[in-house]
Amino acid sequence: MKIEKVIYTLILILTLNSCKGQDENEVKYKKDAKDVIFYKNAGIKDTTAHTLFTEGLEKVDNQDFEKAKEKFIEADKIEGRNPTILNAIAQAEARLGNIEKSNEISLNIISIDSTYTITYVNLGQNYMKIRDYEKAKEILLKGKKFTSEKNLHTKSVLLLNLAIAYSNLGDCKNGLKYSSEALEISQDEKFTDFATKVKLESEKCIEK
Repeated sequence: MKIEKVIYTLILILTLNSCKGQDENEVKYKKDAKDVIFYKNAGIKDTTAHTLFTEGLEKVDNQDFEKAKEKFIEADKIEGRNPTILNAIAQAEARLGNIEKSNEISLNIISIDSTYTITYVNLGQNYMKIRDYEKAKEILLKGKKFTSEKNLHTKSVLLLNLAIAYSNLGDCKNGLKYSSEALEISQDEKFTDFATKVKLESEKCIEK
């Protein structure tokens, strides 16, 4: 059985651990499966670029992804090759339906910083949107190598998406494996509920 809703993202804003304080490194998880993951203000050094990026995130809150993209692009002109800013541009493009452009930017991010895990998650989502589950699996497996125990939530999201990719490829055993691993490190009740459903679908698939 195939699991068609490809990505689960959280309604809440999750704060990452940071010695700089809680406002520095937050992640926005939008409220349905079609939405994407944006990092808040992490690693943006230039004050003006930081301000523009924050304004872009405000546009994301209002679902105005065209205006958000404009703000992120302005920030990129000031502080180029910043994975956080580029990731935001890529995900704004994805929300505007420009999947190919989003993928191009995401692959560039990986060439700049291969350890930037969230880009693998978002790129995997893009591939699953167009039902290219093989590519989704491949990119998520690459990203898995860079997951960290310091950020279990991002790791759990990646693992669950990997489970969904495998399930859609008919490999229900790996679907069960990775959904179980995601559940083991789940950091949120809503995520746990969704991961449980994915796991149950995988179990049903194996039984058939």
